[in-house]
Amino acid sequence: MTLLRKVATLALGALIFSSGCRNELDDGPPSIRLGDSLCIECGMIISDERFATATIVVGDRGNEPLLFDDFNCQMIFEAKQSELTIVDRWSHDYNAGTWLHTADAWFMRSEKLHTPMASHIAAFTSKDDAEAFAAPLDGETLDFVELWERE
Repeated sequence: MTLLRKVATLALGALIFSSGCRNELDDGPPSIRLGDSLCIECGMIISDERFATATIVVGDRGNEPLLFDDFNCQMIFEAKQSELTIVDRWSHDYNAGTWLHTADAWFMRSEKLHTPMASHIAAFTSKDDAEAFAAPLDGETLDFVELWERE
């Protein structure tokens, strides 16, 4: 193998390795490693994705994800860190377990719903899903603005 070919192979390997470590926040939500990722507010291990949330903030190296195990932790942290520049917020759809933009989500709040840090809040993609989940739990359905102002 020629020296030029060795250098090219090493450069390609470094490029592939560094792209694998890149944070994919430009177009989508962050990654959570259930049972391993920690909530930045309370320090608990995030173990139930149905309640996991994230705030994306401007950091020293670009956009950085802040992970939370419950909506309560996200609200408490953001209230204490008012100097943060928030780029986006993500929540998990309770039914599907997939990320959705928090601003577009519908929320159900019920004291009968047990959540990691007692927010009693679950996010849903649609208002119909939130209302259907709320009915047997005597819960209320709120959009993000209503929920944030109330909590």
